[in-house]
Order: sequence, then structure tokens, then C-alpha cells
Amino acid sequence: MGYTPATDFLALLRNTGGGVRTEQMPGLDWVVAALARAGLINLVVSATAPTTNQATTAWFQPASPSWSAEGILWLWNSATLAYQVAIPALWMNFLNITASGYSFQSLNNTGLSITAGISLAAIQRAAPAATAITLPNLAAQAATGKKLQIVDFSTSVVNHTITLTVPDSATIMQQSSWQLLSTAVQLAGITLQPSVDLSAWVIVP
Repeated sequence: MGYTPATDFLALLRNTGGGVRTEQMPGLDWVVAALARAGLINLVVSATAPTTNQATTAWFQPASPSWSAEGILWLWNSATLAYQVAIPALWMNFLNITASGYSFQSLNNTGLSITAGISLAAIQRAAPAATAITLPNLAAQAATGKKLQIVDFSTSVVNHTITLTVPDSATIMQQSSWQLLSTAVQLAGITLQPSVDLSAWVIVP
């Protein structure tokens, strides 16, 4: 017997505390939710597309109401810079990026904190003079196995001072803070390796 998504649903028994009731769920919805639950994909379930980390975030758009039909699974197309309905080629690209550990955060204001697990943080401001950035917790970043690259991708830069600080007792090359300077002809950037052994962020090539 073949699977017909328009008429075939998974039957669920839901524990209500004082008893059990029957529910139904579209097959695709269940599979996608199970993949996210197992930690295999980063998933956002929403009527609207994610606006951050699209390259590493699968978007599931449920039907309305959600139990009435299968939703739609979208993946990011880096060529068109838009979400498209998932196909094998997009899955290959999504899984390759996910396996590489790439995760992006845009820093478009001052006094921002970088989230643990980010591999590339880009300062994206207009004509900035000074920007203060707090690094992630050292142990939390080290647990992800990722280095942290910070780049200035601001516009109309003249002299832009970027100050990095830490939220814990760690240091940056044995200093409590670290300054970078961007100019009109050379935007600043740095790559840091979190080292629990040294209790420090170490500059790497």
C-alpha cells in the first residue's frame, strides 16, 4: 500500500495525565520534527522564514491548521539568497555546511554579545567610531569545538575601534580586553581559539 499524504496520517496516542486521547499528524511533519528532536538538523517551525543563520537552519512551514495536511520544508539556497522547497541538491549543501560547523552572527549595534557556537561574527554598522563586543563564555565555545572569527564588515569606515571583552574569568592573550582598529583601507579581523587549558582566547592565523 502506498502512502498518500492527502489521506494518510500518523495515528498518535497522547497522554493527557488522566487518560489517553487519539490524535493525527501528517507524516512529513512527524519525520521533520523527529530529525530536529534527534539533533540532526537546526529547525525553525513558523509561518514565516527565519531571518538569521539561514544557511544552517531548515524552515518548516506547517499547514493551517497544522493537523489538516503536510507542511512544507524549505532549505536555504545560497545562490539565490532565498529559501526554496527542499530538494536533494539543497540537502547536500545544507548538510555539508552543517557538518563543517559554520554558524553566522551579525553584529549591527554596539555592546553586543557573541553567542556560543558562532564561527563567524561580522560587525555590520554604518560609519561606526567605536564598537564594544563581548565574546562568548570560553568553556561554552570550547565545548562546540569551533574557532571564532570576527570581521569588521561595516560601511563608511574612517577609524573604527573595536573592543573585545570577556564575560568570565578568561583572558584574551593574557589581557582582559583586546582592541582592533579598522581604517578606510583595511578593515579589521581576528581569529580566536578558545583554550580551556590556558583559560584564554588565543589568536590563531
